Amino acid sequence: MRTLLVAINSKYIHSSLGIRSVSYYSKQKGFDIDFCEQTIQTPLLASLAEISSYKPDIIGLDVHIWNKNYVYSLVNLVRKVMPKCIIILGGPEVSFTADSAFCECPDADFIVQGEGEVIFASLLSDLEKGRKVISKNVAWLDDDGCIQNAGNLAVIEDLAVLPFPYDDINSFKELHKIAYYECTRGCPFSCSYCLSGISHYVRRKPLDKVLKELDNFIDAEVPLVKFVDRTYNLGEEYFLPIMQHLADKETKTLFHFEIKADLLSQNVLNFLKTVPKGRFQFEIGVQTTNQDTLKAIGRKDDWQSLVKNVIEILTFGNIHLHLDLIAGLPYEDILSFKESFNDVYALRPHMLQLGFLKVLKGSLMSKQAEEHGIIYMDDTPYEVLQTNYVSYKEMRFLKVLEDVFEHTYNTGKFDYFLEHIINEYYKADAYAFYEDLSIWWDSKGLYPEGHNIRNVTLLLKSFCEEKFPEHAKTLNEILRFDVFLKQPGWQPNNFKWHGEEIKEKVLEFWRNENIIKKYLPSYDFSTWRKVRKYLPIERFKWHPDKGFNSDFIVLADLTGSEVHYLEIEGKDFYDKQI
Repeated sequence: MRTLLVAINSKYIHSSLGIRSVSYYSKQKGFDIDFCEQTIQTPLLASLAEISSYKPDIIGLDVHIWNKNYVYSLVNLVRKVMPKCIIILGGPEVSFTADSAFCECPDADFIVQGEGEVIFASLLSDLEKGRKVISKNVAWLDDDGCIQNAGNLAVIEDLAVLPFPYDDINSFKELHKIAYYECTRGCPFSCSYCLSGISHYVRRKPLDKVLKELDNFIDAEVPLVKFVDRTYNLGEEYFLPIMQHLADKETKTLFHFEIKADLLSQNVLNFLKTVPKGRFQFEIGVQTTNQDTLKAIGRKDDWQSLVKNVIEILTFGNIHLHLDLIAGLPYEDILSFKESFNDVYALRPHMLQLGFLKVLKGSLMSKQAEEHGIIYMDDTPYEVLQTNYVSYKEMRFLKVLEDVFEHTYNTGKFDYFLEHIINEYYKADAYAFYEDLSIWWDSKGLYPEGHNIRNVTLLLKSFCEEKFPEHAKTLNEILRFDVFLKQPGWQPNNFKWHGEEIKEKVLEFWRNENIIKKYLPSYDFSTWRKVRKYLPIERFKWHPDKGFNSDFIVLADLTGSEVHYLEIEGKDFYDKQI
């Protein structure tokens, strides 16, 4: 029997780890397996055409929060044109609630529940031999239409049996695809909104196997490898050797980890300081700083240790930090969310993601929803609409604020402007600033429209001119400074630029090799085009440390992320890292 496994990803650049692993394990066991990947943007009829071209007897698909509706529609079409084909579903959207999955997708024949590699291969064996011995971890409909075995989740104890799930890894660099990887499964924590703690303990792949598999990504020059381990940094004797191995390699591959920052020891921090820049990035789930909320959702965080460790990592300047918050959690009202937001914002991570509670099927949160008045979408992504603590109107406003935040802070293009306006005019209350900006943004009909970075720059300028007309000159100058550093080559007419008036002084600078070498020791002239692009010079009346002071000529070395300040008369002032 010919089996086709189909991955439906949310974006082209993604790759499907789970169903790949199922596919490669079954191949390892000798089954005839084909594999194909599509996205939710692929027209349904195009996906159907590709699937039918394989002429499969059995089709397996994994169902996730992002692809459920697409997969169910696709299954319906498959059943119409291939009525005798056996259809098997798996994945988190059906594993925990097989009974409702069969109701929503009646064309499915079987549902693999839990970790699917071993169970799927066992099911294939039963089907190929025509036997009725179906694993207890597979749900199915009997002749009377009754669901059998629902709710029995499979857990693989020995991860050493799992093969490396990428035989096409050499194409990832050219296709700019993200590779996903796991070295552990399970989670010792029991966060009520999460489904990762099935086994309530962590199982690990053998260390030598992990290092060998990671070398495959490095050899293939994969741009980004994301570890999907729910909490990567559990067991220093295990995770630290992996990081050390990756740090010692000569590679441009970036490795992404989800970590619990309060668990990092000083030994680990000392190591992280030595990691090559651009090798690691960390995602840290804070979710909330409200202690009553943390207790209600089953999280135990040491906030002081988290703050200390995050601040220390940020001083290293070599690791990108991404922190998360969740709106809509129990006991978190708007005032509490504001405090959580300001607590995390004060750390100044490179990115701060404002997420919204999703009440996943099978999660403890789904059983707590009534207690906390959590009303959420019946269909994916099951996102919260309101709670006993946050009204729908307030939740809707937080969606606007999230959009504004993504367009401003998380772009990393307005660092000086945002720091100045929040500290000077909002007394360091970051939420108050984003609240004001969001109200203005919404009043102009800018939500939920998309905006490019240049448009956002001009919108910020308009906001300042309306909100702070007496300070607009200062704010525009700081915004212009950010444009100069982060949007090179763009000089909008809405700002005053000084290129022509300082042209002679700039040429004088570039003719004086002694001055150039002092600021740019490795400078080697190639073309004027590269000089203008990567080493722009501009005049400003604002200085990051001196404020609105005397004039400065600013030289930005965009290749080395450095900015040099010179007094207008040409005397040396000082150098500062961006």
